[in-house]
Amino acid sequence: MPSDQDAYMGTAKPFGVSDITMGTAKPSNDVYMETAKTGLTLRQGAMKGWERELLESPEVKRKSTVAQLYFLDYYFQNLGYLAARKERRAVFDKDTAARGVKGQEYANEFKSYCGRERVLLRRRRTKLKVDQFHIIAQVGQGGYGEVYLARKQDSGEIRHVLVERDILTATKTPWLVRLLYAFQDPHYVYLAMEYVPGGDFRTLLNNSGILKETHARFYISEMFAGVNELHKLGYIHRDLKPENFLIDGTGHVKLTDFGLATGALNPRRIESLKIKLDKVKDNQVIQRTATERRTIYKSIRGADPRYADSIVGSPDYMAPEVLRGKPYTYSVDYWSLGCILFEFMAGFPPFSGGTPEETWTNLKNWSKVLRRPQYDQPEDLIFNLSDVAWDAITKLIAHASLRYATLDEIGGHPFFKGVKWDDLRNIRAPFVPALDSEIDTGYYDDFTSPEDMAKYAEVKEKQKNVDAVRETEEPMGRGVWVGFTFGKNGPGPKVNASAYSNEDDGTLATIF
Repeated sequence: MPSDQDAYMGTAKPFGVSDITMGTAKPSNDVYMETAKTGLTLRQGAMKGWERELLESPEVKRKSTVAQLYFLDYYFQNLGYLAARKERRAVFDKDTAARGVKGQEYANEFKSYCGRERVLLRRRRTKLKVDQFHIIAQVGQGGYGEVYLARKQDSGEIRHVLVERDILTATKTPWLVRLLYAFQDPHYVYLAMEYVPGGDFRTLLNNSGILKETHARFYISEMFAGVNELHKLGYIHRDLKPENFLIDGTGHVKLTDFGLATGALNPRRIESLKIKLDKVKDNQVIQRTATERRTIYKSIRGADPRYADSIVGSPDYMAPEVLRGKPYTYSVDYWSLGCILFEFMAGFPPFSGGTPEETWTNLKNWSKVLRRPQYDQPEDLIFNLSDVAWDAITKLIAHASLRYATLDEIGGHPFFKGVKWDDLRNIRAPFVPALDSEIDTGYYDDFTSPEDMAKYAEVKEKQKNVDAVRETEEPMGRGVWVGFTFGKNGPGPKVNASAYSNEDDGTLATIF
């Protein structure tokens, strides 16, 4: 069983500013940080127009907030360190006095005490670099970055890197993959996250096929719990799919991949989605039986197991208002979870088609396409959904004004009767990964295997396109990444009276 110290590691190349800025689901004013003295101290009439415009610009506001965070973190860490150092000295004095240590013996022990303090000081000043990690194996590949299993060389910890620092630093819930470090060099940004050894839920779904209703209820409940934690932080994911959920060593779910979990989609992305919908506006919906759709989807998955992977998400599970660039709320994530629940019990997403064009046509006409799967053959009757399951799905895959949008609404539906929302992680999961060691990567693709690597041919090609686009854009200054660096203990490293150990205290200075 992997320990709590286990993690993933990877790299991501900086792209456009709008592609990496992590917004919140609320307007930017909600993240304005007030100091002890409220209000701005400005001389009336002293500011020129261009100065006021500059002051009100989003970039200046962002840097102002980051600066406040930096100084709060800086003084919090220093004051915390001083308090802990005084505590350690008090413990040392009390211990030596209780033992009656004097003379040369006291001098020797005090010298040893000072040496331990110097070690802590040196550790606090150390900046994290990628060469401090030993790469064990590659476990993932995306359009913007690569994912590796790695071990931190000085402590034996294992880490992981991708691109969603803001959300990961804001919480320590077991439902979200935990961030341990974030750092950067002139070429890459790195996120070091806990290693989740059971692979992603897509792999589990591919291996298990259709889930029993009890199993589907268990997993979708955990997914709702994870998404609810994200919503508590003020974020909307918008691109949820089975690949975004990982299975930990005990078989429970963790939400990851927050690449699109921002306050507003890139305008170019919105326009791209609109264009794809407009292209199919005159297309007729192809009527297919549930058996046909399941067979087609299974065939597509068999030919290209990673077909849903893309640079900026796939449309199969996206809510209509996101695809159309319309205003939306947290409920768009519940639409996605409704689509995932449908797939759990039907064997295919509700709007999947034989071609991308057919999928877009189905999404354009979602209210006509969404139908309860019906099977007549005796061997397929077990795949028919129960009335209560279908009702739950239609409460999620629904018009925004009618769609469930809170966990309380979900918990009140009969399909979720008996779910112990506060105790989910203590229930034995239907599937528990069989792991040989803490660095077992058996549930991830083998990147030394030509067969597994063939699955990523399209992703590799898209990554080349990303590189080509970046070369034509204006180079970004390092100011874009102000405040990115993060240590796993957050504000104030946990340096206490018993801190003299070989474990890394996670102390990092924010890079400006």
